[in-house]
Amino acid sequence: MNGQERLAEQSRAWLTEALFVLLQQENYNEITVKKIAEQAQLSRRTFYRSFKNKDELLNYYSDQLIQKYLNQLKNLKIQKMNFEQVLTVFFEFWWSEREKVRALIKQNLFILLLAKITPQASKLYQEFKAPWHIDGSLNEIEYIMNFSVGGFWNVLNTWLAKPNPEQPQVMVETLLKSLKKLSKN
Repeated sequence: MNGQERLAEQSRAWLTEALFVLLQQENYNEITVKKIAEQAQLSRRTFYRSFKNKDELLNYYSDQLIQKYLNQLKNLKIQKMNFEQVLTVFFEFWWSEREKVRALIKQNLFILLLAKITPQASKLYQEFKAPWHIDGSLNEIEYIMNFSVGGFWNVLNTWLAKPNPEQPQVMVETLLKSLKKLSKN
């Protein structure tokens, strides 16, 4: 990455941070490009070099966040992986991002991330070879992943929308207890 690319990436990071500062203070619909640029202490021209509008900035953040989560998953050792480890990575990752996620939930914008990750879910299933995956048809895998992603997303949304969410390990234990009970029936 050359100097110009690093500077552009830094500007995108500042603009993203500025958006989230503003989301704590006002409604997303009232936030303008001008306000975002001012909060980031950048010009509107700098904003428009990277993004067409604030929705594109939010999409950029969503893409970055999802990629960051997927990279965390890929760091698991597949040979020794178990479902508890996957749940732990899931809850610890989202816990680390909770302030921004909570802002998105409060503004009814969190659903945008679900819309971005759902189409990628089947590809993720193929790429991420977990021991409990089945060798099903593309259609079966699509249903399984939509079921899984929807469930995880609803748990995540409910969990982080709380004023005082439980610690990640409590969430892991709760889900494991329920899933073990389910698998016995």
